[in-house]
Amino acid sequence: MAGALLARATALLIAAATSVLADEPPNPVCRADIHRAGNFDLRQIGPLIAGTWAESAIGASVAIGAQKSTFEIIYDQNRNRLYLGADGIQTELVPVRGGNKPLRYDFVHGKAMDPQFHMMVPEPPEWALVHDCEIASAPQFEWQFGTGERRSDGIISFLSASEAMGTKRNSARGVREQLISR
Repeated sequence: MAGALLARATALLIAAATSVLADEPPNPVCRADIHRAGNFDLRQIGPLIAGTWAESAIGASVAIGAQKSTFEIIYDQNRNRLYLGADGIQTELVPVRGGNKPLRYDFVHGKAMDPQFHMMVPEPPEWALVHDCEIASAPQFEWQFGTGERRSDGIISFLSASEAMGTKRNSARGVREQLISR
């Protein structure tokens, strides 16, 4: 299963590189005018990323194998907020402030994830550049479901209106890296 995900990632990289070489218009999700004073303008980003997304999450640590699922991103224009919804529950997608965190972020220890848990190839910065997006300025959001012993949280970096990468973990110490697309 991990081999299939690697093949998909490689195919996406080739397709994205071809579109970049074809001189397509700049990536609207990573445009400089979306960033205001170091924060993301949700009024511009929200409509671009709202909708149904599919993920393939590759397990590391105690989580093994690949997990496939879909989720919704809902943009609430009245409140100017983004929500992540799955299986009848939802939580707010909170913009990361003060500069992006490492995509492979360990929420428990508050630092970059130990490289032994890196599962995806290519590395996130390479993937972002193919999408004409600097990983440090990609719109990045944190989320959390539950609390205490029944908690899961994660981080998602949107590299375009149709591609994102993320890392999620749960209170049982399971870690998964996500390839997210629509």
